[in-house]
Amino acid sequence: MNKSHFPVIAVCVVLLWTGAAMAQPAKPSQAAGCESCHGAGGDSQKADTPRLNGQQSGYLLTRLKEFLDPTRGTPHANKMMWENATTISANDAAALADYFRRLAPPRRSGIGAQAEAGRRIFRQGAGPAIAACATCHGQDGEGTGGTPRIAGQHKDYVMQQLQAFMLTARVGTPMNHHAWDMTEEQMQQLAAYLSNN
Repeated sequence: MNKSHFPVIAVCVVLLWTGAAMAQPAKPSQAAGCESCHGAGGDSQKADTPRLNGQQSGYLLTRLKEFLDPTRGTPHANKMMWENATTISANDAAALADYFRRLAPPRRSGIGAQAEAGRRIFRQGAGPAIAACATCHGQDGEGTGGTPRIAGQHKDYVMQQLQAFMLTARVGTPMNHHAWDMTEEQMQQLAAYLSNN
């Protein structure tokens, strides 16, 4: 190797290493507790546990507060999250929400006729009673601010949440009103479109 090229190569290596380090956000110490259920980097591999990676930080903070009200979550979620919600400080919650927000989000992988029907409901709604999900959740399900990212969640998890809203086992205006008018088939279609199993 030509010695005159060594400084250039060394600078390139340092820049690449620095860029890689900057791409991955600093991990708060409390994240390990979240990851014990929600998976490494918040990328849950459990069908009934939501993915946190790429989730809107405003939504994560809202959900932590909502777990203090048993009507705002499913019984399973309330049981699993009660202790976390009652013991975490505001600063730690903000750091965790920002950390998970900055991680690469999950992608949708739903394909086929069921997912295509779900895409139509998501983008256009279904009749006068079921509004287009994209109106609040974004054109690609990415969410915004306090409205959650739902793209890339597990199909089973999406189904559980829609059913909980329909039964008012989880109170979440305006989601209860939307879910009340959905058929089981429409829920399955939406979950197929949004999911990444």
